[in-house]
Amino acid sequence: MSSENWPLRQDPESPVIISRSLVEDPSNLAFVVLDDDGDWFISDGNEFSEDMDLNRDAFGALPLRDAVELIPALTALAGLPTGMAADWDSERRAWLLSSVADSDDDEEDLLVRAARLAAWTHPGSPLEEVQVSTELAEISTDPAAPARAVRQVVREADGSWLLVGFQVPENEDFEVEALEMEHAVTLYPDVALVLSAAPGQVYDRPSAGAPWELVEG
Repeated sequence: MSSENWPLRQDPESPVIISRSLVEDPSNLAFVVLDDDGDWFISDGNEFSEDMDLNRDAFGALPLRDAVELIPALTALAGLPTGMAADWDSERRAWLLSSVADSDDDEEDLLVRAARLAAWTHPGSPLEEVQVSTELAEISTDPAAPARAVRQVVREADGSWLLVGFQVPENEDFEVEALEMEHAVTLYPDVALVLSAAPGQVYDRPSAGAPWELVEG
């Protein structure tokens, strides 16, 4: 893959940590993590343990370019925000996104949180949990998959948030996933326009890119 066609924002020669089993059989792919420093961790389902010998046996390093050649589905995550994980659904050829939980390093976690809070320029907190309809937390590798966009932003009476995508039929039940506010806004930047909504307010729009309309509250 040439540098001109490089799909990811990270340097193609940057090292990634990858399960050794994936080098032999990429079909073992289970999940990836893009940490707060923008570094990739690509796993067959195993996580780091406290036993460094086990870690050295289970994981190795590759240039990101080689990892992408090995696992082309990584290119669908070009817009993945840092601090997120993505589980791989091999049957549907899709990624399911989640916000990464805190690490075992409490001091480092505090520093990361402080930096995120200091950089946040919108109302509320970047660490606040947001419920999103499931398709908003999925990234398909199918180029024919419909574009993901937020149709409705709900500020519940208790102050919590719900984002609903266009693929959800009106007035029907749907499943949700939880993301941190910063990750939701990075994935769907136009949501930031209505983060001043008061509890009980609902914003809607007829199409992606259309202005938000206050429809309730």
